[in-house]
Amino acid sequence: MDSQELPDNGNKGFRYMLLRIAFALLFPIFVFFLLSFLVCLLAIFMGELSISDPISVPTQCKIVSSSVDIRSSKVCELGLLNYKAKHVFYSSENSKFRCRYDYYWTSVFKVEYTDHSLGQMQLALTEAPNEALPVSCRPDFGVAWLTKDKFKVNETYDCWYISGTPTVKLYNDGFFSCQAKDPSLIEMMKRYLIL
Repeated sequence: MDSQELPDNGNKGFRYMLLRIAFALLFPIFVFFLLSFLVCLLAIFMGELSISDPISVPTQCKIVSSSVDIRSSKVCELGLLNYKAKHVFYSSENSKFRCRYDYYWTSVFKVEYTDHSLGQMQLALTEAPNEALPVSCRPDFGVAWLTKDKFKVNETYDCWYISGTPTVKLYNDGFFSCQAKDPSLIEMMKRYLIL
């Protein structure tokens, strides 16, 4: 009877040893990938918690000149996901992603405003729109020209400036039928996982 129990204990010991070896090999790999994933999530959340937009100061702007111009915005493709160049993870010119330039019409205004912190008149530029909007609502030349005509030269309008920057905002966010949106946190996580 004792001789029959010994092979079972030996077989159990062998299985236990194989289980320990497998655990010793697989556990560090699992921990490595888990920690890498957690560091990636932490980096995404820290990026989302970065410095918020600076405070816009309201003032009055006098339009000095107005024109219509064409602008471009770099758009890079990552599989099915498109995003603006400011969200390209590898900013070198030799990009691994296909990039193209989106062109859009914009109304350009040269304005004069009083900087309250400096107490003096400043010249600045503003554009409407100031970035590439989605293709479905991007203004064509006619819309840009009509926008230019809404703001008359030598007239004064409400505007907002950020102290220390050479640009002002002449219109509110609802001026055009849609706005360009930055990717959501979930969208950014998808992009990191694809990379």
